[in-house]
Amino acid sequence: MENYFKATHKVRSYELDSFGHVNNAVYLNYLEYARMEYLLQKGLSFTDFTRWDRIPYVTKAEIQYKSSARVHDLLEIRGTINQWKKVSFVIHYEILNKTTQKIAAVADLKFVFVNKSEKMMPIPDEFKKAFIGFSS
Repeated sequence: MENYFKATHKVRSYELDSFGHVNNAVYLNYLEYARMEYLLQKGLSFTDFTRWDRIPYVTKAEIQYKSSARVHDLLEIRGTINQWKKVSFVIHYEILNKTTQKIAAVADLKFVFVNKSEKMMPIPDEFKKAFIGFSS
């Protein structure tokens, strides 16, 4: 994965299921956490969405689980925007378990920008410019 941005996370005990590994649904939380970190890395925040009157909605999420992550494992969540359209974009993620050196999961999330009325809107130029250095 070239031109990626990243965030790290240490697995906490309450993120585990009864089998002792990270619950599948928790991976969506990891991706959300990483997106927030990516915004901050690019000098953006959630207040920018209010200013633009546009917010990104997740419209599709595909996750492939590759290997387990367990309590105290250190995860590196890498992402790259690999598809830009007028109103949507796709982030491709890899979650690397730094403790085991195995890929824990890969994911593709599609986002569509909408306004307060949930009408699709073009991606704000400022958002696109902030991430263009990371796009494929």
